Amino acid sequence: MIISDATILITLINIDRFDILEKFADKIYITNAVYKEVCQKVYAKKFIDSLIKKGFLEIKNYKNRKLFNEFRFILDEGESSSIVLALEQNLPLIIDEKKGRRFAKSKGVLIVGLIGIIKYLYSINTLNKEEVIDIIELLNKSNFRVSKKLLSLILEAK
Repeated sequence: MIISDATILITLINIDRFDILEKFADKIYITNAVYKEVCQKVYAKKFIDSLIKKGFLEIKNYKNRKLFNEFRFILDEGESSSIVLALEQNLPLIIDEKKGRRFAKSKGVLIVGLIGIIKYLYSINTLNKEEVIDIIELLNKSNFRVSKKLLSLILEAK
């Protein structure tokens, strides 16, 4: 089980490669704030709702409102709620925004990003080299940038 912020969910829906997360985790928790952020477009809402119905995604909310309000001064609602939930549940967090990553790390949350997930899946032979290159090309065509240097680091994971 793992918790996810919104950005990776939106990115993977947009490039039609949500299967990456399904290969990585057996269950992902998201907060109401993350759900709302991801589901702003109708097709994304339908997709996310189908994953909730399937049991792969589950909406779970934090309890510590005081801590959330403290974090909210620094981060957006989705990041704040996800970090609080990760702390409460003692679970890792999938997050890619630099500011959110640094903040979560500073609070002791174990974090992983999309590139780390891809690198891990490649290292255990769940993704092959061609799939990794295809995924990186799709990411580079979206709003997610992966340098050639980073791609070679991923491919050195074996």
